[in-house]
Amino acid sequence: MRVGIVRVPSAFLMEKDLKSPADQIFMGWAVGILGEEGEYYQIVTHYGYPGYVKRDAVKITIEEKLRQRDRCGRQMMVAAPFADVLAETKVQGDRLVTLDKGSYVECITYSGKGEDVRGKTYEGYLRVRTASGITGFVPEIAVMRRPDDDGYLYLGRKPGYFLGPNVPEAQFREKVVLFAASYLNTPYRWAGKSQQGIDCSGLTFMCYLFGGVIIYRDAKIHPGYPVKSISFDKLKKGDLLYFPGHIGIYIGEGRYIHATGNINSFACVISSFLEEDRLYREDLRKSLYAAGSIF
Repeated sequence: MRVGIVRVPSAFLMEKDLKSPADQIFMGWAVGILGEEGEYYQIVTHYGYPGYVKRDAVKITIEEKLRQRDRCGRQMMVAAPFADVLAETKVQGDRLVTLDKGSYVECITYSGKGEDVRGKTYEGYLRVRTASGITGFVPEIAVMRRPDDDGYLYLGRKPGYFLGPNVPEAQFREKVVLFAASYLNTPYRWAGKSQQGIDCSGLTFMCYLFGGVIIYRDAKIHPGYPVKSISFDKLKKGDLLYFPGHIGIYIGEGRYIHATGNINSFACVISSFLEEDRLYREDLRKSLYAAGSIF
């Protein structure tokens, strides 16, 4: 299978009609090329989600390149709301490109002051290379080690590839809630996964991704992915809540974070199942039909 890497800051995957957005992918994310249709590639993402993306958003590469970047361990993920890639290590440096939260960049060698520094900071910055070939600097605090890989694509899209993630439970649950809170007040955008706009399953996908776990991108429990149904009395923070066409993240004490297109919110917000809570959403309490956990 041909593979490619997203070379623009972000791109929307479209449904088969090539008009309806279905998902959002970011700089550095890998895709498998399934076919071509006019100015679009038919693709599958590195997390198993299908769609169509404009051909000029993707640079074609080979599977071995994906293997190499997984092996080298120098892929970083933007963890801040955004990160400017700067021409030099100072805040006044020229902005070469702005990357969305979730974008991948490669940490590369910086030669300065008579020594080579590989994978370390230089005055609080990392020297990085983007998938579009731009080299510059980002604040170290704005990025984290990439927690996932592209194995699904170069290992033949094996069924069950995403099952059985090995993550410490307590740490994972705290991280999911922490990242969910970081998206609070982000405007709602259908198919969005950035802090410019995000939808309900985009929020849950991104929060789990930052925790090192790939879940299905839609608002349902999907076979071949690690989320399994649990009883409501087993709910813990970080678990998932399922409503008809909607999904949220439980944060404890009867509350949950979700990205909602409800006209009274139209953003990522906290809601509650408790009638006495000012954040109570009666419609969602009544329509809740399932809970899911990876543990």
